[in-house]
Amino acid sequence: MTRLLIGNDFSEDVRTDRGWTGWWVQRLVWFAEDDDVLVLPTAPEEAFVRYVTSLTGTRPESLRFVVLPAGPADGGTLSAARLVDEKLVAATAKAIDGREVETVFALWPDAAVARLTRSLGIATALPGYGFVDQAGGTMVNSKSAFRTIASGVGVPLPPGAVCTSRDVAETTIVELLNRYRQVIIKHDFLSGGHGNEILSTEPGVRPIGARRTVTVDGRPDVRAYLDDRWEWLTSGSRSRPVVERYVRDSSAFFAEVSITDEGIHTQGTGELLSAPYAIGQVMPALGLEPEVLDTLVSATHRLCEPLRAMGYRGLLAADAIVTPQREVLFTEYNGRVTGSTHIYGRIGRKVVGDGYGTDRTILERVWPEDWSVPSFSAALERVTAAGLAYDPATRAGVVFTNAFDNVKGVMYCIVMPTVDEAWQVEQSLKPVFGSDAGTVDA
Repeated sequence: MTRLLIGNDFSEDVRTDRGWTGWWVQRLVWFAEDDDVLVLPTAPEEAFVRYVTSLTGTRPESLRFVVLPAGPADGGTLSAARLVDEKLVAATAKAIDGREVETVFALWPDAAVARLTRSLGIATALPGYGFVDQAGGTMVNSKSAFRTIASGVGVPLPPGAVCTSRDVAETTIVELLNRYRQVIIKHDFLSGGHGNEILSTEPGVRPIGARRTVTVDGRPDVRAYLDDRWEWLTSGSRSRPVVERYVRDSSAFFAEVSITDEGIHTQGTGELLSAPYAIGQVMPALGLEPEVLDTLVSATHRLCEPLRAMGYRGLLAADAIVTPQREVLFTEYNGRVTGSTHIYGRIGRKVVGDGYGTDRTILERVWPEDWSVPSFSAALERVTAAGLAYDPATRAGVVFTNAFDNVKGVMYCIVMPTVDEAWQVEQSLKPVFGSDAGTVDA
């Protein structure tokens, strides 16, 4: 028995800005078990594979990687065209080598994944095959679809609307501004705050979780804003943006579940950090009153009930804000393997073990722009020399979560007994990788 793991990113149907993510999808290696077959858009970084498997206990020599040269338009992604390419199908079949495939695990539920499994004769190994095959992945990653479903099952939402036209957008924005003074406008599919903009009738509103804040004064300013941004907000009228009240001074959290034939199962929780874009996470969610955490989790389960009835099978993370008044208001869902899954699910549960969530917490961080390092190996050498690398004996230290990228550096998380201690380790990393750090040959 083996598993087929597919390192694909967003479907081109919803995102066309992801050609740089060959390094990002290598987090797939965290999910690998002995004898798995991994399909990736670019060759995996050997140093990263050795590092991950040394922590998970997976035998690296038992893994089989399938990688084909990218076409001129593919960049660093497993595009739909590459996933159904005859050479990729043949190479994957050769790597499987007649073994029974227990399950197919893809980072993104693309219809092209379903076609690949059909070509390999293993469609029954893909959970929710029928839903994925008919482009269901778009539905479970759409902010507009989320808002429709969440409202239908009574999940609490900020006041707002799905904007089916510019007129609806203009009317909704004006009404919300008159009542609340700030609104947030969201692109249907962009993530990490990069598709969000805030409109405010007051100056000086800091854009947390959004690209920028635009100060407006009345309907004419709102109309002028939409004249300028409607094409971008709708990807050329191909999608529907969402407008909702922006609640200042809120905190953001997520609850992630797995949806199976047997039911809906809580997998992990965490706090999302932004300044203004996503800069990290704390896992599990800490500091929430029991009733607030219960609302976060129970409403996520309620949100997933219609998706399960429709045939979606896989992971889904629901994001919510907790307001200063301790209201839980849901803002989107992500029906895919998220940037949190490998951290709580593999680093937390597999590497840290039973103490994760009780005597150990994880602070995940995005590589700061003013830090530099020439390679993954150099990053590991530096953090080890500084005495900050993760130590299985103490179950504490820095864990690198992804392969090296010459722009993004190396994403990482910090495992410590408390968040405060993790932030102290973060401060200790500055002289290791900041502008004053010494150079280390790759």
